Amino acid sequence: AIPTACVGFVNTAVGLYILRLFIGIAGGTFVMCQYWSSQMFTKEVVGTANALVGGWGNLGGGVTQLVMGSALFPLFKAIYGGDSEKAWRTVCVVTAVVDISNG
Repeated sequence: AIPTACVGFVNTAVGLYILRLFIGIAGGTFVMCQYWSSQMFTKEVVGTANALVGGWGNLGGGVTQLVMGSALFPLFKAIYGGDSEKAWRTVCVVTAVVDISNG
């Protein structure tokens, strides 16, 4: 959540590259989760376990994109008087704060 929040404050391409690196490293935990579930479950149910683990992760990402793009961005764009740049930056910070507060 911290690198995601920082996206709202980036002003240079190098800063964005660095944040994308950290976001990518955090996203790489998906692979470890798939490996873990493969090791923890028997061969009879491992496919179902991996499907559930991967599916819930993808569902969360999809819902986040819908909420950010369809609800929060238009809301903050209206709040900031049509300023799209301020709106998307605020959306990144708000979603990270929500993630941290729920973690």
